[in-house]
Amino acid sequence: MSVTQQLLTVGAVLAGAVLSFVGTGLNDRARFRRDHTAKLFEQRSAAYAGYGRAIKACYQLSYRIAAGRGLHAQIPSLSPEDGLPQLEAAAAQRERDWEHVLLLGDPATVEAARTWHRSVWLMEWYAHGWIEGADADGWENAVASASRARTEFYAAARQSLDIPDARLTDGIWPVEWMMKRKPATTADETSPEGR
Repeated sequence: MSVTQQLLTVGAVLAGAVLSFVGTGLNDRARFRRDHTAKLFEQRSAAYAGYGRAIKACYQLSYRIAAGRGLHAQIPSLSPEDGLPQLEAAAAQRERDWEHVLLLGDPATVEAARTWHRSVWLMEWYAHGWIEGADADGWENAVASASRARTEFYAAARQSLDIPDARLTDGIWPVEWMMKRKPATTADETSPEGR
């Protein structure tokens, strides 16, 4: 075998090694991106769902306590004495779950979560009795605002997770349906949002 043939063979082996190395590197990088995207999807969806459950608990407790204050008579009420400690615990959980949304959420979802957060705070103020001259109309407006904000949060979250058909309909249950329901025993079953 001549020197030229040997050099060509060595060159071909080296070229094959370089191409194999580059190809493996590109495949590893693509796999890393896919794995990272999948983990981010799982973490984001868990953060959004956890936050949704936490803020929903605040919504439901506020709803029942407001009923105990005479602002809404269509659901089982909860006295402020019994409900406010539960509401404080639910609010503390919401604050913990909020940090996950801030860390993992995209800007549109974080902003939608903030809007929902603020609207449920207003409901909590009614539940605490902090709204002077609180009336049923103001309460119903606060509930409607929170329901709209909830719908917007889930639409933004679904968009963030690249879930098709991101838009949802408004989540307010008809009063007639609520009136026909058997009285519930848990907070999850008592509010029009308890689904």
